Amino acid sequence: MLKWKRLTDNFITIDVARESNGEAFYWTTLYYYKGLVVDTGCPHTAEEAADFLEKMELDVKAVLLSHFHEDHCGGAYSFRKRFSVNVFAPSKSIKIIRNPPEIPQYRQVVWGQPLPVEVKPLKERMKFGELMVTTIDTPGHSFDHVSFLIDDKLFIGDMVTNQNPIIIMKQEDYIDLIDSLRTVLSLEFEAAYGGHGIWDRDSIIRTLANILKLREKVSTLATEGLSAEQIVEKVLSNVPKKVLQIEEQSRFEWSRKNLVESLLGHMHDGN
Repeated sequence: MLKWKRLTDNFITIDVARESNGEAFYWTTLYYYKGLVVDTGCPHTAEEAADFLEKMELDVKAVLLSHFHEDHCGGAYSFRKRFSVNVFAPSKSIKIIRNPPEIPQYRQVVWGQPLPVEVKPLKERMKFGELMVTTIDTPGHSFDHVSFLIDDKLFIGDMVTNQNPIIIMKQEDYIDLIDSLRTVLSLEFEAAYGGHGIWDRDSIIRTLANILKLREKVSTLATEGLSAEQIVEKVLSNVPKKVLQIEEQSRFEWSRKNLVESLLGHMHDGN
């Protein structure tokens, strides 16, 4: 499935998702901006997205990847082959993208197994014609995560997916994420364009404030001797049914407990 919207001349949002019985599994957004494609969607939607770019007769000069997760880098193989352009990725995950490990079965169903693709490392500043791209390290959602400042547009991948986080992947480091949110708030930008929404500065400020408030609550309960499981029951028990389904279907690769442990610094400390 594919939906798109033209924001301005040479700026298009493209939402993609695998379809089942007319319903989308999980929407992810990629962007076309002045010849650059920022993120690529997942393997299951790669050909449809590439077909769209061709049909719109868009001039694709390069592909920029914010991180190695398959719903963002999974279309890179098809895009590179179809448009004969360079794909740039964070240097920390070059090896993973060139030789992707086998992902869990549920992720293969929803997004698809990414294919190996030759990528070049991103630089802090890169020029494409008259367009200057600044790459900013913004780890947290993943160890390699970066954002891109292009003109006054900030492309943030999955740095913000929900202003009130409830459930996260096991590898996410919210101590790093807090620093990354502070980093982008020090920049000048008109809006932040992510894989799951477009956010203004106030939205990012609220997201940071909500995370800090939750971290304080979680830390207080941990100091009182509560375990991560008990903290989940105390502060994250009243959640939508979908959250419980995601935990079960992912075998707790996604969970509320991950969020609690990440806020307590377990991922950051390597525990």
